[in-house]
Amino acid sequence: MPVARSFGVIIFSDLAPRRTARLAARIQKEVPEARVCGILCRQQFQSSPSNLTGDFVDAPGEASLLGHPHAEEDLPSFKGLGKLGSIVLRFIHACPAQPNGPTRFTLNDLGLFCEALSCPLLITTGPDSAEAKSFVRNLGADLGIVYGTRLPESELYSVPRHGSIRLEKLKVPGRPSDGPAEPPESLKASEELRVAVRRVDAEPGLGLPLCIESFPIEPFDTLTSVSLKSDLVGNDLLVRVVADLVRGTLPEERSEPLFESGETKRLAAHESEIAPRRLSYRVKRGRPGWKLLLRTLLFMPYVVVRNWVRRFRGSFPVIILYHHLVTDRPHYMGIPTQLFLRQARFLREHYKVVALSEAVEMLKSGRVKAPTVVLTLDDGYRDNFVSLRAVTEVTDIPATLFVCTENVDLHRQFNHDLKVGVRNFWPLTWDQIECLNQTSFEIGSHTRSHFDCGSTDTQALQHEIVGSKADLEQHLGIKVRFFSFPWGHPANMSAEALRLARLTYPCVCSTLGGGNFPSRDDQLWHLRRVSHPNDIWELELALQSVLDF
Repeated sequence: MPVARSFGVIIFSDLAPRRTARLAARIQKEVPEARVCGILCRQQFQSSPSNLTGDFVDAPGEASLLGHPHAEEDLPSFKGLGKLGSIVLRFIHACPAQPNGPTRFTLNDLGLFCEALSCPLLITTGPDSAEAKSFVRNLGADLGIVYGTRLPESELYSVPRHGSIRLEKLKVPGRPSDGPAEPPESLKASEELRVAVRRVDAEPGLGLPLCIESFPIEPFDTLTSVSLKSDLVGNDLLVRVVADLVRGTLPEERSEPLFESGETKRLAAHESEIAPRRLSYRVKRGRPGWKLLLRTLLFMPYVVVRNWVRRFRGSFPVIILYHHLVTDRPHYMGIPTQLFLRQARFLREHYKVVALSEAVEMLKSGRVKAPTVVLTLDDGYRDNFVSLRAVTEVTDIPATLFVCTENVDLHRQFNHDLKVGVRNFWPLTWDQIECLNQTSFEIGSHTRSHFDCGSTDTQALQHEIVGSKADLEQHLGIKVRFFSFPWGHPANMSAEALRLARLTYPCVCSTLGGGNFPSRDDQLWHLRRVSHPNDIWELELALQSVLDF
């Protein structure tokens, strides 16, 4: 039985329209007792012509929690590609323009979003205009959310019954002083960012937060990646406070003091100051550059003709990529947040990016009209909960996680990490997996213990392949449709393992490489996956199957 949405929330925002809509959508979805009863959006007047028309790019830019103005806002994200280069690349792909829909979300789009929610929207030059005062007082809201860094103080924030709350950015503890530089080890150990929610009427710098979270600033973090993650954590906290207020479970105000907020220029200077003493991420290619160049030049004419034939026939393959974790800590299978963001934007502009379940339906229909990509990640690393989710949320792309359930149950690190001396990379928790399942992620099985299914032991295979499905369905209350073999090579998939997997799951994934072509026969139970390179040039060639020759 539906819960009555009796708790009204008004959002006061000066952030990009898509970000405002995203927060409103999360409140509506994750707090069934609450409704967004109104949005007051402050119009930004800046020098950019697009901003004068309300055409904001959705990215963690100037209005992000850190105030970082250098986040990669504009597509294309293929470094040095340029607008003309993007057009040429889409021609090579035979890809229609905007394969995933519009990349921009304007104030007009926000208006349509609000109309669908039956939520009034007012665009104003300031929260204290006569029109804004009348708008807010007529709503009868229970709570206000001040969503932005440049909104001035206003008497309207006290109008909702519970007043208003806002996010607080907190100074990075362990920031180097003007004295001798700290060694890199102490920097890594001491740096963190804290994000808090507090009442608007609390005295600046002295009020106690209602809710607070912190996360470490890792060796490969940049201001862009920290901004992405802090924006995500901030939204998590806002939704949590709304839920706690509605349900009467809000704890007493926390005793941690708030630190002084850092200004953009100081934060940028801080990044420059510590950069020489921190690790820098260097992309490792699987092949030398000259080989990639040679393959690009040799096969480009063939690729262009092949792709246009596929477009004419509606017979593009679906390329399923597999990775493991998005992390800003050194890991032999990891990719840093900022680099993954760049790749996600590249994929979104030049390919249709869909969920695994949607890809299967496309393949079964017998027609795939655009070059299509699916993102999957194996094992279920905890780092993905913030870093990966931050990227998928800001780019609106889906992903599938294949989880080893026994590692989750026992809170146990992965044996393949321990064998090579990599430690402290933990699996997700069940609460985190459930949270991901409620968003744009699909959850699949990866056995219970990352078991080598090259085994012929039927009892062990039953325990690992069938048992992991039962674990996921019990914890998540869903039907699990997908399974991926650990390692996924022929030697890791015995005939008995394939038989059990096919009986248990509608679709089974290997790492045999190659594309998955539209087909109406029963061969679609086996889906091939391609390794997801960290180098974007190598990624492009992999997606075009040039590396298969």
